[in-house]
Amino acid sequence: MLKLSNKGLLMSAVILSLLTTGLVYSYLQKSSGSQPKDTVAVVVAQVDIGAKTRITPEMVKVIKVPAPYLQPGVVQDSKEVVGTLSKEQIVAGEQITARRLIIEGKSAGFTGLIPSDKRAVTIGVNEVTGVAGFVKAGDYVDVVVTFDQNITGDNLSHLVLQNVLVLASNRETEGGAAETVNSNNSKDKKDVIKTATVTLAVAPEEASKLALSEDKGKVRLALRPFLHNAGISIAGPVTPYDLVGSHVPNTEPREQAPPPPPVKQPPSGIQMIRGTKTEVVPIH
Repeated sequence: MLKLSNKGLLMSAVILSLLTTGLVYSYLQKSSGSQPKDTVAVVVAQVDIGAKTRITPEMVKVIKVPAPYLQPGVVQDSKEVVGTLSKEQIVAGEQITARRLIIEGKSAGFTGLIPSDKRAVTIGVNEVTGVAGFVKAGDYVDVVVTFDQNITGDNLSHLVLQNVLVLASNRETEGGAAETVNSNNSKDKKDVIKTATVTLAVAPEEASKLALSEDKGKVRLALRPFLHNAGISIAGPVTPYDLVGSHVPNTEPREQAPPPPPVKQPPSGIQMIRGTKTEVVPIH
């Protein structure tokens, strides 16, 4: 068996290290040659980001992708993303584009919050019709309208619109502060502000339905669960007949019992008996 000295072992280790380094370098050179050289840094979602969510540094990362695979308007600096709000859900690994973000001070004001296929329509509400003031920007509601019998011939309630996005409650939008009457209002005064108007995002054909409903009927909002895509319910118009059925009051007069026969009063006078006959002799 061949025995090596300490010096021989050291030389063998150095030679093996050089061989390993050369093989690794050759492999990396070949690997880098197979990748496109024209790459660009982009910001992608590191986790699933929900709609209307404030983006934190932990939610995003910067990677390099080939230039042909860039999305239009993609953000390349993570500082432009952190602190903004997502307009809609962003899936993990997806490139983040400027149109998917609500950038405070840089977005197109309130109009930047309106989806491209929707229109903003404001309706008046109170503590009852506005779900006690619990309706906030970013929620989804259904719109129920009640018409009286002067309009439809009978009292009628109908679920006109469903799954409608709330853009603002009074003047408070998602991620924004409510406008106050004056700068002297304290926090306590703000807390007592009641919801008087709600602005909804509706399709153009729904805008006319909502306007007519508010003009001719009484509009009431129904607040949907947190998961706004809970589905659409099939609900037709409802009338009082659908609730209680037909209950027509009896207006015919009741039959009255015949009056009792008159009691014959005995004639006044002096009763006289003549034989077998009795007669009354009147007194004048």
